[in-house]
Amino acid sequence: RFKRWVKNSTSSTFKSLLTGTLSTALLQSSSAVTLITLSLVSVSMISLYSAIGIIFGANVGTTMTSWIVATLGFQVKIESFALPFIGMGGLALIFFRASKSVTHIAKLSTGFGLLFLGLDFMKKAIESFAISIDLTQFVGLPLIAFVLIGFVLTAIIQSSSAFTAIVLSALYSHMFNFEQSAALLIGSNIGTTMTAVLGSIGGIPDKKRVALAHFIFNFVTAVVAFVFLDVLLEVVVRFESIAIHPVLALALFHTLFNLLGVVLFLPFIGVLSRFLNTLFITKEPEATRYIHLVDPKFSQTALVALHNEVNTLFVKTMKFALLIANIKPDDIFTKKMNLKEAVETNQTTIPFNHTTFYKNIKEIEMKIMEFVAVLYQQALNNEERENLDILLTSVRESVYAAKILKDIKNDINEFTQSSNTIVHELYDRIRRNLLYTILIYINYMDEVWDQATCDEKFKKSKEENQELIKMITTSISSPQMNDKRVVSLLNTNRSIYVASQSLFEASQSVSLHFPLEE
Repeated sequence: RFKRWVKNSTSSTFKSLLTGTLSTALLQSSSAVTLITLSLVSVSMISLYSAIGIIFGANVGTTMTSWIVATLGFQVKIESFALPFIGMGGLALIFFRASKSVTHIAKLSTGFGLLFLGLDFMKKAIESFAISIDLTQFVGLPLIAFVLIGFVLTAIIQSSSAFTAIVLSALYSHMFNFEQSAALLIGSNIGTTMTAVLGSIGGIPDKKRVALAHFIFNFVTAVVAFVFLDVLLEVVVRFESIAIHPVLALALFHTLFNLLGVVLFLPFIGVLSRFLNTLFITKEPEATRYIHLVDPKFSQTALVALHNEVNTLFVKTMKFALLIANIKPDDIFTKKMNLKEAVETNQTTIPFNHTTFYKNIKEIEMKIMEFVAVLYQQALNNEERENLDILLTSVRESVYAAKILKDIKNDINEFTQSSNTIVHELYDRIRRNLLYTILIYINYMDEVWDQATCDEKFKKSKEENQELIKMITTSISSPQMNDKRVVSLLNTNRSIYVASQSLFEASQSVSLHFPLEE
């Protein structure tokens, strides 16, 4: 729900900023919001521009932790509400487990109580710690050292919210003075970016750009806050009702310097976005194998490259057909298994993303069409134009075969997992016929069989298809079968037969007399 909300709430800079602020305030974790933002960018659900806005907002939203801890954690007696919340939540979890809504509320109540009970423990522990050690050894350290400490500890803890609670507790216990605590929070603002940096490792370029935007924003904001620390502290002191409470004053300081960063960066989101787009540029692997290496304006070399590309597409479609039928292509193309051995060896579902595989085939088709469009504009003779038409026919038939096969993948997987012996036997016969057809193409391309032999083999494949139709139809009389299973088997068999015919047309449209390559 949160992801859908973020996607629909980032249509403008203001909305992105507000989304980052509210979501972080609600989740109480800028790290969680940052990682979710990275994931949304990585799947192109939101743009880099919108992601930067969310990151800016998250830095403002995370200051809500300071206010919650400063007000509830230090201005009221914690045990007076923490233990009742834990008790009510625990009892509700025991007695109302059947109700999902009550369970969620109970968990929220328990978690809220435990959060502040933990804060109370931490506060008292730090008070004892402060009494037992000599703080004079820290007095001489420059403020920049506290910034560095804040950075390192937050990077290790991986939670600026947790570190903020620690700093507020330390200030309340007089372990550090106000300036030192403020410097720790400034360093924490840089340290929290390490979550995004780690989350972007191995990601797409936009994911790395968002992580860098987070670092740049937090680093520059921290530098500005440190340089103008005295000015910001003077602003805080002007709020008399807050200034007398150091913990509240520190929460206000935390909010002020993050708001200052947003005000400074907001006019430059577009500039930052354009700058980041110039970084982490990686060349995407080409979908095609040959045609992107030649200029279509040179028709002689272009036609050779196109012929090779069409051949590669045909081979890729055959491998796709094998995977759809849950037969590993390597068993056929590399290990050279025979028909019986290949089917018996491959009796489980092969996990692969058939939709992505099909999209790759479609992408190759589009690249070929673009290439041919340019090639058609060149001064070609009649024979070259005829060759182009023949090659395009092969491409269309190959892609059509892939489309038909893609649509039956779910049915094929159901047959694989079926415990019905009749279904499994018929399914294996359908696969054998598909593999038989593909072996014809492979032997033809390897020049093992001539055209006459291939024609004879295809005739047997057609006869097997007719026999399969009879077997599937008559299987309805078995008590193990029903109309739905029979119809599903008939449709699958027909789809495979039509795909085989399309592959046959594709192979006939172009002379495939050279070694197979992938």
